[in-house]
Amino acid sequence: MKRTLTLLFLALLSLSLSASFDAKESDYRFYITASYAEDQKLLEEALKSASEDEKYEILWRLSRDQLTITDHRADGLSKDEKIAEYSKSEELADQALSVKEGPDAYHWKASAIGRIGQANGPMNSLKKAKPMRSLVEKVQNDYAADRSDSWYVLGLLYNQLPGSISFGDKDAAISYMRRCLDTQDNENRSNLTNYLELANQLWDRDDSAKKRAKAFEKMKKDYEKESLPTEKMKYYEGAMEQPFYLDTPILKLSDREEAVRILEYGLANYEKRSNKLEDDRKLAAECQKRLSEMRDKL
Repeated sequence: MKRTLTLLFLALLSLSLSASFDAKESDYRFYITASYAEDQKLLEEALKSASEDEKYEILWRLSRDQLTITDHRADGLSKDEKIAEYSKSEELADQALSVKEGPDAYHWKASAIGRIGQANGPMNSLKKAKPMRSLVEKVQNDYAADRSDSWYVLGLLYNQLPGSISFGDKDAAISYMRRCLDTQDNENRSNLTNYLELANQLWDRDDSAKKRAKAFEKMKKDYEKESLPTEKMKYYEGAMEQPFYLDTPILKLSDREEAVRILEYGLANYEKRSNKLEDDRKLAAECQKRLSEMRDKL
């Protein structure tokens, strides 16, 4: 009898310790504690006993972990190793899409395609740009997602690609980055990557306050004419409300003056965070250095 009770207890304990999928816990490990490898292991274990409804949610998160872990290891990997590791991320996104179609899987598939293109070199990156854009546009248009991270991807694409032989457009890039900042959730308002990217793009464009005011007026008209989200947001800059990070009317500032204000706000907001991870501290130091450079040249 005693042995039977012991076996029953162990069986119940085993059930209680078995892997189960908790989306909120996974996202907490990814966004708050940056425990990517730990999250990956737990998700892989949860996948073994996952229901059909859970498999999609687990697989796209595994794609996210795989890509991010590879990003952190990229400096120590060869070209072929990078391609292999980023391809695993794309494969996981494809597995998620084989369960069902959804914006998260499409987003991470697009991100993996972009990384593979970068690893292969500039010309291959150009070839990957249109398929990547198509997937991100699907996320934003077909699912009306209005996702901050997808606007960020579009902002990078349009800024980095040449307009002469591809679809690069510096003004559209800035509009996408502005939308990226405005659609951040409150928890991620201290994501310095977004502030740094927009600040750098504005600094490089270097429009005066007068030129901006004239351009904003035209962009607002174009914004009102468009209905498809990714086309409409190309002109978001001209139609946005007063940015949350400014206490000065935006039309009174030049691009470079606003760039400085953006980094000042981002760093001040970052300092309020209680959990500052190593990656955060490195990024904050990079932002502080860039801010000092901008102030010296303004």
